[in-house]
Amino acid sequence: MDVDEAVRGARLLAADIEESVGFSAQISAEYTEDWRRFGEQSGRPVPKAWVSIGVPDAGTSAALDPTKSGSGTAEGFAMELVRILQDDIQIHIREPWPKDPTASGRALEPTERGWRSRTDPGYLVPYGRLGR
Repeated sequence: MDVDEAVRGARLLAADIEESVGFSAQISAEYTEDWRRFGEQSGRPVPKAWVSIGVPDAGTSAALDPTKSGSGTAEGFAMELVRILQDDIQIHIREPWPKDPTASGRALEPTERGWRSRTDPGYLVPYGRLGR
């Protein structure tokens, strides 16, 4: 996947975070010194490309090398990022995020196409449209 498509996926997720919980989200395609240090400490090789999303209000961030991504679409990249961030956001707001309107007390599940209900597979919200 190219960086532009990955950034588009990160922006879709950022819109969902900003619209649904009101937290700002920051997107970057720069392999910053903080990420470089983390990579060195964890023994990971320097990535060929880099896309990160930070959610300072929830004290969390996620980053992936889109050239190593398992997805070929912006939506798939958004799903990969949200799988890293979802628990941290839920812990911070102390409730399921995003709430599944078809199942009390449950969160919607990230998929390659968008947010899906675990109890009603027909309920799907495309990335970038959550909270609108």
